[in-house]
Amino acid sequence: MLWPIAPEEIKNTLGMKYANYKVNNDIPEAKLARKFLELVGGLTYIPDQLKSAEIETAIDNLLQAHRGFDNFYTEPPFACALKISIGDTGSVPRQLRNYYVFSLVEVFLTNGNGVAVNAQPIYSELIKRFDSTQAILAILSFTQEKIASKLRVDLCEKKFRLLLQILKVKITSDIVNDLISDIENFQNSMDLLRDDLNIKEKVKALFKIIK
Repeated sequence: MLWPIAPEEIKNTLGMKYANYKVNNDIPEAKLARKFLELVGGLTYIPDQLKSAEIETAIDNLLQAHRGFDNFYTEPPFACALKISIGDTGSVPRQLRNYYVFSLVEVFLTNGNGVAVNAQPIYSELIKRFDSTQAILAILSFTQEKIASKLRVDLCEKKFRLLLQILKVKITSDIVNDLISDIENFQNSMDLLRDDLNIKEKVKALFKIIK
């Protein structure tokens, strides 16, 4: 494959061509250009503004499917679309970081009624690609209303504990590891985690660090 040895100027030009096709609504050309960039691993050369819009749309569509009727069947294609939008690096624009992480945690936890079997491996793969900051945000996701409400349900609590196990390998900070330990040893329903005074202090400190 010639892509790895192609000059950066050419790679950037191809990314801009795709962006121009999208802006000008040249649908066939845009589809072909996008497919090419996917095949060669060149999604990082899509201009940030366009990439951000694509990822945000992919997240919106996934959440709509997840929260809707018959999600076990409608969810997987949108999970695939998000995976494609994110690309192999797992990086997302800064302005979408929190939305992406919290949304991915929400769908990973399931709706409490069952697991979208064909989507779960995709969620696990994307979560394993989290960088350290994204991992910390995922651990702190219990502070969000949507996530906290899910943690009243046994299946969702079980999935959250699994999430912690997946993310532990990315954590080197003592304060984060202490928080994980507090969460794992919490004696009440996990939807009450964010109301615990000791945990609230650690959460406050961590949100300051990752701003």
